[in-house]
Amino acid sequence: MDKHLFLSVHDLVDFLLRTGDIDDRVFNNETMSEGTLIHSSYQKRQKSNYISEYYLRDTFKCEDFEITLEGRADGVIVNSYNDFTIDEIKSTIADLNEFHYQNEDWHLGQAKCYALMLAREKGLDKVGIRLTYIHQIDESKMVKEYSFTTTKLEKYVNKLFKDYIEFYRFIYEKKVRRNLSADKIRFPYKTFREGQKELAKYSYAIAKDGGVLFVEAPTGIGKTMSTLYPFTKSFKDENVDKIFYLTAKNPGKDVAFNSIEILKENGLDAYSILLTAKDKICFNPGKACNPVECAYAKDYYTHIRRAIYETLNSQTSLSRTSIIELASHYGICPFEFQLDLSNFSDYIICDYNYFFDPMVYLRRHFEGEAYNTLVLVDEAHNLVERGRGMYSAILSSISYKQAKKTLKGCEVKKMNSALRKMTKFFKEFEEFPDGETLFNEVPPKWQNIFSNYLLAGVDVMKHHHELVTDYFKDFYFEVNRFSKLLDYYGKNFALYLDKNGKDIKLNLFCLDPSDELKYSMSKVKGLVVFSATLSPTNYYVDMIGGEKTDPLLVLPSPFKKENLCLMIAPTISTKYKNRDATIEEVASFVNTAISTKVGNYFIYAPSYEYMYKLIPYLRKDFELIIQEKEMTDIEKEQFLSLFVDNPDHTVVGVAVVGGAFGEGIDLVSNRLIGTIIIGVGMPQISYQRDLIKDYFDSKNNDGFAYSYVDPGMNRVMQAVGRVIRTETDKGFALLIDNRYLTKEYRSLFKNEWSHYDVVTSKEDIIDLLNKFWKNN
Repeated sequence: MDKHLFLSVHDLVDFLLRTGDIDDRVFNNETMSEGTLIHSSYQKRQKSNYISEYYLRDTFKCEDFEITLEGRADGVIVNSYNDFTIDEIKSTIADLNEFHYQNEDWHLGQAKCYALMLAREKGLDKVGIRLTYIHQIDESKMVKEYSFTTTKLEKYVNKLFKDYIEFYRFIYEKKVRRNLSADKIRFPYKTFREGQKELAKYSYAIAKDGGVLFVEAPTGIGKTMSTLYPFTKSFKDENVDKIFYLTAKNPGKDVAFNSIEILKENGLDAYSILLTAKDKICFNPGKACNPVECAYAKDYYTHIRRAIYETLNSQTSLSRTSIIELASHYGICPFEFQLDLSNFSDYIICDYNYFFDPMVYLRRHFEGEAYNTLVLVDEAHNLVERGRGMYSAILSSISYKQAKKTLKGCEVKKMNSALRKMTKFFKEFEEFPDGETLFNEVPPKWQNIFSNYLLAGVDVMKHHHELVTDYFKDFYFEVNRFSKLLDYYGKNFALYLDKNGKDIKLNLFCLDPSDELKYSMSKVKGLVVFSATLSPTNYYVDMIGGEKTDPLLVLPSPFKKENLCLMIAPTISTKYKNRDATIEEVASFVNTAISTKVGNYFIYAPSYEYMYKLIPYLRKDFELIIQEKEMTDIEKEQFLSLFVDNPDHTVVGVAVVGGAFGEGIDLVSNRLIGTIIIGVGMPQISYQRDLIKDYFDSKNNDGFAYSYVDPGMNRVMQAVGRVIRTETDKGFALLIDNRYLTKEYRSLFKNEWSHYDVVTSKEDIIDLLNKFWKNN
C-alpha cells in the first residue's frame, strides 16, 4: 500500500486548526448559502486582475509520506508578473472583529496552504495574503493583509503535514492491516445458501469494476452477508476506501452492524460505526446547537482531536451506546462526534438520508465524487417514497402565525421587515378558493422573501436569544427547507396550494425522485441496490434511477414452496365503495382461517378506518393487539413481544398494510403462522397520488400503475413475506380481493406465487388449512 495521502485544504486545516464551539447561529445551512452568494457577488465586483475560484493542486514529500493537497482559493490577485495575493473570503453574522480574533489561525492557515501551492506553481519568492471579512446582515467589510516568504510558507505547511501524519500514521497502519486481513478472510459460514454465492459473485464484480446492480432476493438468502463479504474482499485491491450500508429501518442497521462483527470475529481488522439520528442521540433534545443552550457544543472543536485519537486507538466497533458513553466522557456533542469519527471508519451504517437527502447528506463524504466509496442499499423498495419525501416540503400559514406571535414586540429591524413581507406572502393566498390550486411556475419574488426571512432569523438566533422559541425554530426550518428545495423545481415536481379557509399550505411535491436519486448514486464507485420485494422490478429500477442497461439479479426463494399455503379469495370486493357491504363476509373468511389452529396471526387492513370497523366482527376469544396510528419504538417492541413462540391461545395482530408492522419484522418459527391481507395494498386515492398518476401518464402512459397498483402490490408482498423467515418456518397467507386474479395483478406475482390456491367459501379454507396443518 503506497504511503500517499490525498487531502483537501479543508481536510488538513479544519482538522488541525479549528477550535471553539459548535454554533448553529453562526455556522448553518442558511449562513453557508448566504455566504456563497456574498462570495460570488464580491468576486464579480473585483477588477480584471482578480481570478475567482482558482484551483490549486500540488504533491509534497513529508517524512515517509507523499501528500497531494488540493483546493480552490476564493481569489488570486495578480499585481504583476511575480506579485500575487491570495484572497480568502469569510462572511458571517457575528461581529467582524470578534469573528476574526476567534478564527484567525484557522482562516490564515487555509490561505497559507493556497499561498504555498501558488508560489510553487508560479516560482514566487513571496506571496501576499488578504483575509476579507463581510458581514451578512449589514454588508460591512473588514480586510486583514499579510505577506509571507515562500520559505516561511514551506516551513508552516510542512509543520501542518507533520502534525497530521503524527495523527494519521496509526490510521494508515490500520488500513494496511485492514487490506491484508480482507485478502485473507473467508466466508464466515461453512456453506453458501442457495443463491448466496451468485449474489456474492455479482456484488464483487460491482466492487471491482463499479456500476449499479439491482437485486431482488427473498428473505432467508442472507443478503446482508452476501453483499458485505464481497465488498469487504475488495479492500485488498486498495482502490476502495469506505463501504456505506444504507437502510430504512433500525433492525436493518443492527443486522448490518452484527454482520460486520462476524467478519471481525473471522479475522477482519477494520473500523465500523453505526450512525444514529440526531433526535435519538442528542443529550439536550429540543435545544439549539450552540454554547448558550448546550454545554456539549462549547469548545467542541478544541477537544475533538484528542477524543478521536483516543477512541480510534481503543475501539473498532462504534454503536449508538458506545458513542453516547464516549461523548459523555469527553463532554462533547454525540451527534457531531459520530460524524467526525465516520471520517476514519471503514464501514458506515446509516439511514438513506445521509446519502440521498439534499438537506442532510454527509457533505464530508459526498460533496464531490467519491470514487473510492461503495454503497449497499438495503430494503430498497422504501427508497421511492423516501426519495419523494426528501425532495418535498410544506410551508404552513398556521406554523407562520405561531412563529410570528412569539416575535411580538420584536425590535429587530430586519426581522420586522421580513415579517411584513411574509405576512403579505400568505395573505395573497387568502383570495384563492378552498381546495388545491396547481402553480405552473415559481414566482421570482418568493426566493427573495424567503432569503430575507432566513437571514433575519439567523440574526435573531445569534443576537436575540430571548425571542427564539420552538415555534420560531420550526417555521425557520420550514422556510429553509422549502427555499433550498425550490432550487430543484422542474418538470418532475408539482407546486400547489392546499387551502382550507385560513389554513394555507404551500406544497412543493416531488412526483418522480429518480433523477435526484440517480445523481446521488453517480457520485460513488459502485452500488448494490437490493430488497426481498423489488417487484415489480421495472417500476423500482426506473423509480430508483436505474438504467435499462444496469444488471438486474432476481433470485428465487430458497424455501420450499409447500411451507407456505397461499390462498386467494377472488369473490369478495374490497374496493372502497364496496367495503361496508362486504365486511361481514371478509370477517367470516378471516375468523375461519385463524380458527383452524391456535397460534399467532396478523391481519392487514387497507386503512385504519376499515380496521376499526372490522374489529367488532372478529371472534371474541381471540386476543387482539391493535396497531395505533402513533407508536414509539418502545411501544412497537412491546407490541411484537406479545407474539411468543408456541402460544397456548390465539393472538391476532391487527395492523394496516404498508404500516410499521407490514415489513421489517422477524417473527420466526411459531411466533407467526399466518397473515391475512384485505385488499390489494393500494395507497388511498388523493390529490398527490393523482398528480403522480397524471405525471406518469404523460411520461410513460402507465400512471395508474406507477401511482397506485405497483406500490400497493409491494406492500402486499411485504406483508406475505412476514410468514416465512427461515427454512423451518411454516404458515399461510390469505389474500382477500377480487382483483388478484385479474390479468393486471396476476402478472405482478406470477413468478413469486405460482402455487396459490383459490378459495371461494369458508369450507374451501377449512379443507386447505386442515390438510396443510396435518402435513406440517
